[in-house]
Amino acid sequence: MGNVLIVDDEPAIGDYLARLITRLGHQAETTLNAADTLAKLDDGVFHLVIADIRLPDAPDAQAWVTGLCQKAKGIPVVLISGAPSAELDACAKANGVLAFLSKPFELAFIKNILQTVFAS
Repeated sequence: MGNVLIVDDEPAIGDYLARLITRLGHQAETTLNAADTLAKLDDGVFHLVIADIRLPDAPDAQAWVTGLCQKAKGIPVVLISGAPSAELDACAKANGVLAFLSKPFELAFIKNILQTVFAS
């Protein structure tokens, strides 16, 4: 069992992912913005971060991704976005992001990611 941090400024999406992850036997915590996410990473123990790439308090998505990955220090990061771009994909790869999912995404992708992360 692992602890997953979910970051999305849309509470319905964060809550939905948290319920799914909990049903699959893991713990989940949610945040709505970049500042709270970075604080939680300082205070908690997480095994996976699933984060929206565009947040109101992080207008520069590339800086957000870079800062998140640096703060996560070896924790796998999965990014989700309703508006992916080649630049953001390149930034994600450069920062070692595990996966970059476009909204809407299939729940099977989340299940596969959980199996991959928690099987090791």
